[in-house]
Amino acid sequence: MDVLVTGATGLIGNAIAHRLAARGDRVRALVRDPVKAARLLPGNVELVRGDITEPASLPSALRGVERVFHAAGMPEQWLRDERLFDQVNRQGTVHVLQAALDAGVRRVVYTSTMDVFAAPRGGVVVETNLDTAPKPTAYERSKQAAEREAEVIRQRGLDVVYVNPAAVYGPSPVHVAINSLFLQVLNRQAPVLPPGGVSVAYVDGVTDVHLAAAERGVNGERYLVADTHVSPAAFAEAILQAAGTGRRPPPTAPAFLLHALAGISAPLARGIGFTPLIAPGQLSFLLWDAHVDASKARRELGFQPTPLIEGVARTVAFLRQEGLVPAR
Repeated sequence: MDVLVTGATGLIGNAIAHRLAARGDRVRALVRDPVKAARLLPGNVELVRGDITEPASLPSALRGVERVFHAAGMPEQWLRDERLFDQVNRQGTVHVLQAALDAGVRRVVYTSTMDVFAAPRGGVVVETNLDTAPKPTAYERSKQAAEREAEVIRQRGLDVVYVNPAAVYGPSPVHVAINSLFLQVLNRQAPVLPPGGVSVAYVDGVTDVHLAAAERGVNGERYLVADTHVSPAAFAEAILQAAGTGRRPPPTAPAFLLHALAGISAPLARGIGFTPLIAPGQLSFLLWDAHVDASKARRELGFQPTPLIEGVARTVAFLRQEGLVPAR
């Protein structure tokens, strides 16, 4: 089967492309830099130069394609220009899905996020409770808008299945969001940890759900994916335990202190150009402290959560192999 993967040099898209190529699918990847991408993808993946923000580059990439895994996007991170979230996440999704509709693609599996749902602080996130109010961060609002745009195109005839992961971690060509905590903790770059908590998902299980969604997901349905819920301190402790360092996690800073730090550092970071210790959006997400209910993905798509210590150990081993963290 001919398949196109967007975001194939990112965390989720790269894992999907590797899995598809290994099982024998004819895989095409939309990439901005084929030379760089060739180092990150199997040799049997066809590389097509293009960009989801440039719609003219998409028709040739989609020619003859039956399924699309749209995993490209700007993840939650610090950006001086927050307009990029909308440009990549919303507008890029419109471009890909419209081009897929025009090309007669049979199905698109769209990588969304748990952030588009509503839940009280510390509450449970389920697929039936989309948040209709604007979310507090530019990233979250861009993903909300992307899903709304995707639904418009789906109503015009494109088959779209949504996968809504929690915070994804694991071996990857990039290390942003929750993956960056591994580097910060193991390289002693985290003087303190934020409070709150987050639902997390190891990348292999997230990949399993994407492939299952392509085969037996229901058009228009959303599937939340998470292994467990964990505090930053507990996650850091699992990292240090897997690494065998014998160290304890950094202390957890109080919320009021990080609110003040984020509020002061964000405007300075935009003006001067440094990356703040914690961005307001990241802190907001952690303090939301939402717990993902992944029972629908387990029931309908056969999702099996990865135990935290197992996923963390695999990630630490990968980072050591890449020379990104100390051997001990």
